[in-house]
Order: sequence, then C-alpha cells, then structure tokens
Amino acid sequence: MPDATPADTPAPSSLRQRAGSAALWIGLGFALTQAVRLGSSIVLTRLLAPEMYGLMTMGTVVISAVVMMSDFGFSQSVIHNPRGDDPEFLNTIWSLQIGRGLALCLLMNLAALAMYTSHNWWPGLLRGSYADPHLPGVVAILSLVPIAMGLESTNLARAQRALAMGQVVRNEVIVQLGVTTLMIVLSMHWPEFWVLPLGWVVLSSSITLLSHLTLPGPRNRLGWDRAAASAAWHFSKWILLSSLLTYLFREGDRILLGGLLTSAELGIYAVGALLVNATREVIYRLAAFVGMPALAEVARNQPEQLRRSYRQCRLPIDVVCLFGAGFLFAASDRIIGVIYDGRYGAAGHALAILSLGLIAFRYTMMDQYLIATGETNQLFKRGVLQNVMLYTAVPLGFWQWGMTGALAGILLAQSAVVPFMFKVQHDRGLLDWRFEIGTLAIFPVGWGLGWLVS
Repeated sequence: MPDATPADTPAPSSLRQRAGSAALWIGLGFALTQAVRLGSSIVLTRLLAPEMYGLMTMGTVVISAVVMMSDFGFSQSVIHNPRGDDPEFLNTIWSLQIGRGLALCLLMNLAALAMYTSHNWWPGLLRGSYADPHLPGVVAILSLVPIAMGLESTNLARAQRALAMGQVVRNEVIVQLGVTTLMIVLSMHWPEFWVLPLGWVVLSSSITLLSHLTLPGPRNRLGWDRAAASAAWHFSKWILLSSLLTYLFREGDRILLGGLLTSAELGIYAVGALLVNATREVIYRLAAFVGMPALAEVARNQPEQLRRSYRQCRLPIDVVCLFGAGFLFAASDRIIGVIYDGRYGAAGHALAILSLGLIAFRYTMMDQYLIATGETNQLFKRGVLQNVMLYTAVPLGFWQWGMTGALAGILLAQSAVVPFMFKVQHDRGLLDWRFEIGTLAIFPVGWGLGWLVS
C-alpha cells in the first residue's frame, strides 16, 4: 500500500522520524538491489565476455553525457520550491521533462549514426573501445532511456520532498528483480552485446510505469505555467552547468581510459570500480534523497537550525564513507577473487586504489546543503576544480606509470575537492575541526575488518 500522500505535509517535529524512516528504506532498498545486482554480475560475467562489459561501459559514457549535460535539476526544483505540491507547477515540470527526453533521444541516435559512419567510412579515426563496431548499436538501444526518464511522474519527486520513500524503494526492488531475471534468461539463450543495454531500457521504463501507477498525488498531464517555468530555470541554471562538470568528472575515468585501453581491459577496470561505485551510490542516495529534502525543509521553516541539521546529516555519511574506504582497501583482492573468475583478477588492484576516494566523497553532503539553500553556483566552482585536476593528472599518470598512475590521478582529482569544501563550510559557520578529524578514526576500523576477512 502506498505511503501517505506527500501533499499532506507532516508537522516539523516529525522531520527526524521521517528522515530516519526514509534512510532506513533507502538503506534496505540499496542492500536488496545491490545483492540482486551482485548476483546478476556473478552470473552474467560467466555468460558474457569482458568485451561486452566494456561495450556497456562505453554506452553508459554516452548516455551519461547527454543526460547530465542537460540536467536542469527538475526533481530538485520540486523539492526546493514552495510550489512543489502545486499541480500547475508539477505539470509544467513534467512537460519540460518530456521535451528534454525526446531531445536527448535524438542526440543519442545522431551520436550512434556518427560512430557508425566513422567505422564504415573512416576506419582508424576512432581508437580503443570507441572503435568497437557494436558500440553504435548499444548507444541506439540506450537512446530509449531518456524518453522513459522524461515520462517519470513528478510524484516521485514529491515523495522525495516529503521523505516518503517506502513505495519508491519497493518499486525499485521489484523492478530490479524482474529485470535481472530477464537478463539472465536472455544471456543463457542469446549471449549477445545487446542484452545489457536492453536490460537498462526495461529497467527505466518499468520504474516510470510504476511511478504513475503506485505513487499518490495528482496525475500528470501536459501543461504550462510561465511563472513555474521561470522559477525552475532560476533555480536550475547553475545545476545545468554544474551537472555538465559533474558528468565530465564522474565519467572522466572512462572517457580517458576508453581511448587508452581495449574493451577487455576497460571491462576489467569497470569490474574493479563496481563495488566503489556501489558504495558511492548508496552514499549519494542517502545525501540526495534524505539529507537534501530534510535540509530544504529546515531552510524553509527553521533556518536557524540549519547548522545542527547539517551536522546530523553528515555523521552517517562519514561513517559509511570512511568505513567503506578502509574495508574495501584492505579486502580488495579477496573480494574480487571470491566473486569473479580468474579473468578479472587484476580488478583487485583498481578496487584498492579507487576505494580511497571514498574518504573525500563524504563531502557530497555539502553539495546537497548548497542545493537545499539555493546556493547552486558553488557547485559549478567545485566542478571546475575537480575537472582541471582529473583531465591533467590521469593522462600524465598513465604516461608515466601506466594503469597505476592513471588510478592515482583519479584519486588525486577526487581529493582536490577537500580544501574547497573546508572553505565553503568555514564561510557558512559549518566547519568543526574536531568533527572532521575525529571521524577519521572510522577508517582503521573498516581496514581492520577488511584485513581479517582478506
């Protein structure tokens, strides 16, 4: 049965309980979906060749490019805006989402056509994984994902706004189970390159369908309200620019390594990064789907409590980041050896180095604080800093020390944000050195447990 209607605004005193409930749902949902994904990965890596994982990795680079480079922060706008429960505002946002999805589908097909043309008319122009002749087909299949995302009900953002995440998480778990089963069955009979991108299309479409069928709230229809569109643009213009930089940074390793490694080598790297990315995903979900809505509500109703609320949101994020970094660093080779076959043994080295980036990732909560308070221009500054470092350090590192140097460059770029975040916190009266230094003690706890199981 769906959660209580988000439009029924709970009393401010229930914020802690709602945030705790949302965090519990997200944590439970993440654990279940990651267990399903891990099981799927174990089975599919035995049914599909590493080259197919490398192809899917490059396909995600393209789709992430068009999606994040055009991210107007529509969901964040619904969460932040006082009109977030107004049907006229929601219908305007939904109409904008659909238009964006159609435009992105067209762009991805044009990119697939350009790659196909290059393969056939100018062989040798593209190198590394970009030269794989199957890549245009992967991109063409994935072009359906932005359309599905654009059709998502705005009641999904309203549920996040009200911290009513129960039905949202249930939908994700059900869809993940169904799609995983479908992909395994298809791979057993047709172990072809299109199985992985097709699974992503079905996943996105199913989540969109359930967002309309199961989440409470007004039904979406096409509509336009000039004031709503203006408010959304005013809030989102910096998110658009920072999302472009976020994409270039988040996908930068694959963008750069895609031109340096073969599809098989890139597939091994992707497996090494999988557990780190999974940890980053749960951290981001907690920060974006619990921390940001909670801070936005405090900013609207009790701004004098923002400093205290920020610290309360930071603590669980720091615990997960620092414990995860220590555990994965110590147990990396053991984890890869147990889960995957011998072809993926080199992925343990990548996992160990990349895991240390979680120490800096704990400042993702500061990003959500800035969104909640409308200071999205600071995200742009952070993005510039990280990208300059990434696109300088990774090529230089690879040139000097090969794959280890490239991994060190990625880690250096992730760490470059720390001094900037110290300054941003200091300027807003949020910096507490006892907290920053004291929480580092969680890292050796994670390392110790990882050492015991390694």
